[in-house]
Amino acid sequence: MGFFAAIGRGWKLSKLSFSVVKADPEILVYVLLMGVMSLATLSAMNAPFILQMDWAVMLGIDATTDEEVVVGLTNAGMAWYFSFYMLLSIIVVFWNSAIVANSHMRLSGGDPTFVYGVSKAFSKIHLIVIWGMISGTVGLVLKLIRNTNAREVKNPGLQILFMILTWMFEVAWWIMTFFMIPLMVIEGRSIRDSMREGKEMMMKTFGTNIASGLGIEFIGFCFIILSALIGFVIGMGIGVLPGIIVGVLGVALTLMWVTAANTVSISALYVFAKTGEMPQIYKNNGMNSFQFNV
Repeated sequence: MGFFAAIGRGWKLSKLSFSVVKADPEILVYVLLMGVMSLATLSAMNAPFILQMDWAVMLGIDATTDEEVVVGLTNAGMAWYFSFYMLLSIIVVFWNSAIVANSHMRLSGGDPTFVYGVSKAFSKIHLIVIWGMISGTVGLVLKLIRNTNAREVKNPGLQILFMILTWMFEVAWWIMTFFMIPLMVIEGRSIRDSMREGKEMMMKTFGTNIASGLGIEFIGFCFIILSALIGFVIGMGIGVLPGIIVGVLGVALTLMWVTAANTVSISALYVFAKTGEMPQIYKNNGMNSFQFNV
């Protein structure tokens, strides 16, 4: 019973998170800025390798085609990639912190402005930079492990073992870091304290966290399909280019909406885990069951 109650709360939470984003559309501006800055960082990060600049890549001759191909990265190339990967992680953490700050004020009964979330994130910039580099490093290591494991075709047993161990680590990391940003930004906790307390809070709301995330992703998936269908119909009726534009814009807006709602749900679950009750705006919409049992 407890597990299914948590699933039900999670589904309600996903819908209510969308309503919070609707009440504070500046949250979508945060997501847009995060996306633009992330794309710019990704472009700068990969440009030397796409353009095959001598200082970034080592070239060799493919024995099969006799064509010049990239066989590795130089030390400068690896340093470049690592630096921009860390910058990308910090950018994501910064704007997620702004979303958490804004949504927390809204959930606490306030009326946040665009400047409030940005200033709140800047006030914890030292923690954001440190955490961005830590999470970025972990993400990069996991990416390298997955890429290495994908090439390990000579030993399928070892490949499966690595895949299982990697998955177990990713789940454990998710549990420990789910509430990192609210604890750092709202309470000003240190990295170590945030990770320790966040793990305890996560275990209290585990079923609701999973259900909320799945609910938001499912709603987003439905809107992506709808956007694609609308684009297809417009493309068939008016022209291919207008159809592509409408479809792409629809998918982009949906992804922005889902990203914002996911982060807002973390703010709501943070209040839930701290107080045993959901924020007032959620209770006003009929979410009045606050049992932790899962």
